[in-house]
Amino acid sequence: MPTGYTPIYRIYKGGIDITDHFNDRTTKIKVELTSGGGEGDRCEIEVDDRDWRIARPNGGEMIQVWLGYKEIGLAYLGTYTIDDVIFEGMPRSIQLTGTSTGFNDIKKAPQIANFSNKTVGDILGEMASQSGLQLSIPSDLAGRQIPFKNQQVSNLHMIHELERMFGAIGKVADGNLVFVPRDSTESVSGVALPTLVLHPEHFGTWRVRYSGRNDASEVKAAYWDKDQHIRKWISSALPGGDGDPFTIGQIFNSQMEAEAAAAAKAGAIKRASVEAIFDLAKGDPWIRDAQTILVTNMRDGINGSYVVEKATHTYIKSTGIRSNLQCRAPGDGVDYSDRADDLFLRPMPGEPMGGVLPGAPGSGNAAP
Repeated sequence: MPTGYTPIYRIYKGGIDITDHFNDRTTKIKVELTSGGGEGDRCEIEVDDRDWRIARPNGGEMIQVWLGYKEIGLAYLGTYTIDDVIFEGMPRSIQLTGTSTGFNDIKKAPQIANFSNKTVGDILGEMASQSGLQLSIPSDLAGRQIPFKNQQVSNLHMIHELERMFGAIGKVADGNLVFVPRDSTESVSGVALPTLVLHPEHFGTWRVRYSGRNDASEVKAAYWDKDQHIRKWISSALPGGDGDPFTIGQIFNSQMEAEAAAAAKAGAIKRASVEAIFDLAKGDPWIRDAQTILVTNMRDGINGSYVVEKATHTYIKSTGIRSNLQCRAPGDGVDYSDRADDLFLRPMPGEPMGGVLPGAPGSGNAAP
């Protein structure tokens, strides 16, 4: 079993390593990586200010954060714009909190716009451009047509609406507006992403909750047929449900929109049926939101397929790195155990995911 990993961190500002500026005074680094839903990734850093010798940090500065282990390497956890600087005592300390760079720009005041015969890529591209962001979206999702859409809310709220409509994740990270299918096992470029396999020894604590509050047999959505001037219905099945259909109240502008919304809602109901919280025995900052996980060798009800909705990685000087994973069931009902063997990452107990990534340990994650 791997032992003896030494926690390390790096903080950069403007491409310059400023880790030494903290003079080993960093007492805590906490990073929350979230799968959209109107939230941005967040970072919190606490430093010991016992003799008031640390230069005063300023809000609005951009920093990059890495966590990892000396024996493996560093995992890149994102670029953040400092929102708040708090000086506290006693004991004397400074706390910095930041949000993923670009997130605050896209959630500004409400916008008024009308989109007619635009694609998802067109709409999101305009929003990204307004905030100085690049758009990262798979071609099949970018090409989805929306006959008509009114916008009287903020860009962030509009992105969240499109998330719900197409069962997607929309988030801002590293100066990019990313919009990808939820529960996807492929990257934006279409490359298959591996599934992390975890055993009992990988967990410190766990909690898996099943909810039977919604036992609908299907999701129904209506659209207005402009040629026949009538309302029509489509449905998306919910395997295992035996209750009344769940009906979406909104009437959509096209069959495509109604089909997408019904499928997205069915996925959301499936995801909500299982909620898991896993605290790992060994902190693993290489795990991201939207990571697919296969839990094995535990009992029925715990074994199974999960998708990480939020990954929280916390470095504490006195105790090391902790990782907390908030997970849901895959909305598409996929069993990840059916994937090909070469699409699994299988770390040993006590070994972080960074030790088994393709290529050299920590490849593509180490700080510059």
